[in-house]
Amino acid sequence: MKVEVRGNGIKEARVSEEAEFIIDGSMAGTGVPQVELSGVKANIPVHIVPVGNNMYRCTYTAAVPGSYVLTVFWSDLRVPGSPFKVNVSLACDPAKVVCTGDGLRSGVIGREIKAIIDTRRAGPGELTAHCMGPTKVAYCELFDHRDGTFTLYVKPQETGHHVLQVKYGSQHVPGSPFILRVSGPPDPSKVRVTGPGIEHGVLAVYQSHFVCETKGAGAGQLTVRVRGPKGAFRVEMQRKSQKDRTILCKYHPNEAGDYLIHVKWSGEHVPGSPFHVHIFETQEDLQHFLNSQPTEPKWRQQWSEEL
Repeated sequence: MKVEVRGNGIKEARVSEEAEFIIDGSMAGTGVPQVELSGVKANIPVHIVPVGNNMYRCTYTAAVPGSYVLTVFWSDLRVPGSPFKVNVSLACDPAKVVCTGDGLRSGVIGREIKAIIDTRRAGPGELTAHCMGPTKVAYCELFDHRDGTFTLYVKPQETGHHVLQVKYGSQHVPGSPFILRVSGPPDPSKVRVTGPGIEHGVLAVYQSHFVCETKGAGAGQLTVRVRGPKGAFRVEMQRKSQKDRTILCKYHPNEAGDYLIHVKWSGEHVPGSPFHVHIFETQEDLQHFLNSQPTEPKWRQQWSEEL
């Protein structure tokens, strides 16, 4: 008998999703197809639609997962290969996958970049991850915790914006593709601190602000601590925008004395830190102090002249 049955529907299907297969009797002569799809818990009706030239499109939708037996007849005779075993599994729902973690937004080369992916409410399916940088592919590793949750590790090869795609059942999960900003490791030596607030001065006219320029210093966190004659001082820190790498710092000294300013980038002192600042009651006291000091670097002299 020259009847061929082909299509994914003779092997597998998903609950609530239409499956199909083709019965090709174009080489078999006159005949009428018959199909039975039976399981332990239920039988599934199969719709047969002629498409011409003795070929038929067959479709069915399973409501219950499990193993089924698909039997195909041609004019009451079983066709070659029949019966077929069909595995019906639960359909996955990518919309119910939950992704969390800082590794979906930013990271630093050389440091662990990870995220948690929870597929427990999404049904069975295949989870995949792919990350592309400006010019190079970032290595992605999915660790299966065997409970429906996964840890995603991303290992970029370059800095810059990366596009991270997370798919479940070949479909994007909520939030995907994610834009991952990858920075270089922190380099405190690239931070520059300038301004009158790290210079010696006179209390009545003292300008207590200074600027920290972190451009080129990689990913990191700026911390500023000021300690005066009677203890710690509150430091105001602001930037024009979240992406701005220039940070304006200001404190409010209210008495003459010695001040110590610690400026750190990712926990390490930047060049010049800690800064020792002496604030005096009078210009004469300041001048006397400056005259007693060794020759200052040019950049300090420039600030003193501006004051």
